Amino acid sequence: MSTVRVTLGRLPLAATVDHLLLRLRGHIQLLLPEIEAKDWARYGQDDQIRFMAASVRNRLNNEPKTGPAVVRCVYAQEVAHICRDLLALALAEPGFEQPYPAAAS
Repeated sequence: MSTVRVTLGRLPLAATVDHLLLRLRGHIQLLLPEIEAKDWARYGQDDQIRFMAASVRNRLNNEPKTGPAVVRCVYAQEVAHICRDLLALALAEPGFEQPYPAAAS
């Protein structure tokens, strides 16, 4: 959560954005399998989780590589939001009624 807090606290500096993105991607790569391994199908939530995971992977695969540094800084904040939402899903029990995280949008 410290990486998420640092990234969301204020717009990251261009000099630190690559390091923050690397850390956030690592967290997401650990969280997604944990989330996908849960028994979401038992509660009819498997389709939503599959869609959310595909959306997250798609967003990570479309990282902006060029353009102004501020674009990558804003992207880092988007990834931090996704990471925060995935952490909430990783801690949630399947079947628990909660709003779906921004990661799916």
